[in-house]
Amino acid sequence: MFRALLVVLAQTLVFSAAAESAKFIDGAWFGKGVFQIGNQVSLCKDITMKFSGDEKSFVVREASMTCDGMDTQNFTEVDTFSLDANGELTFQKGVATQIAAGARVGRVKDHRLTMLNPIDGAKVDDIDMRLSGDTLIYSQIAGVAGAQPDYALLAFLKKK
Repeated sequence: MFRALLVVLAQTLVFSAAAESAKFIDGAWFGKGVFQIGNQVSLCKDITMKFSGDEKSFVVREASMTCDGMDTQNFTEVDTFSLDANGELTFQKGVATQIAAGARVGRVKDHRLTMLNPIDGAKVDDIDMRLSGDTLIYSQIAGVAGAQPDYALLAFLKKK
């Protein structure tokens, strides 16, 4: 009986001390969504996003989207973030960003990744990714908090 109690207690301590992971987002994702820029809102029939993620890092690889009334948009900027055991995301490096290396920008917790990346002195890029079942719900709003966004994207994606 005592041995069984120790085994259960040891397993509980291991699970509670487990590090957060961005593994849930690792891979290529495809789906549909809605993109807003200024006053224009467009349906997007083809959205692709590729990420790498594990217990120590999260990397934005590339993305593309085809939306009504717009040319296909391709994004090949690679942004790399470190992930500590508590789920804190720290910016490491990127191609097209003004974020300072070492800046803490977000966190990963329970199949959800949230980031507030500074764009400039007033604007932020607010990103939220949540895995719900087999669907990745991606939300991005860029601009000044409390004002109409410069742009926003809401996408519903499935892993390829």
